[in-house]
Amino acid sequence: MAALPDPTATLTSDDRAIYEDILTRRKAKGVDHLGPYIPLLNHPRLAKLIEQLGYYYKYESTLPREIYQFVVLILAKRSGVAFVWDDHVVPARAAGVPDEAIDAIKDGSKAFAEPFDLVSQIADCAFAYRSIPQALQDRIVGRFGLHGLIEIVTLCGYYSMMAMVNGCFDVPLPHWETH
Repeated sequence: MAALPDPTATLTSDDRAIYEDILTRRKAKGVDHLGPYIPLLNHPRLAKLIEQLGYYYKYESTLPREIYQFVVLILAKRSGVAFVWDDHVVPARAAGVPDEAIDAIKDGSKAFAEPFDLVSQIADCAFAYRSIPQALQDRIVGRFGLHGLIEIVTLCGYYSMMAMVNGCFDVPLPHWETH
């Protein structure tokens, strides 16, 4: 087992403040688990920065919620990290990702309705580290703006990192049932 220790009981001073801030911010949004932040808190300053970026994506980004959740589910399927799927499939449905799109991701299909088909193509480029064709880029910018395009690409990278943390450090699944 590659799990790192849970440092939360022994954090002191500034590191304790970082932990409390992460905990408070997540609880204020109804998130009742720390998930990958437990191992990350072994490096509190880094955990703080990662959490701030994740908070931006999850609660402040320009992307519609269903697009954010759709991208996360694509990453969850690609990575095979169950924690990411289980942590996001219910919120994805609640955000408006159609069951057909969720099932298509789960089954490995690429049959998505608009705008999910465009977002899926952007994610494919991001995960392959290749240039986005200009026509596709123009369509996404027309739909979600330049900020939206950049957020889709960088969201792929952020959740790849989080999947690595969850997988590499054997972060246990949240207490709810898997879907």
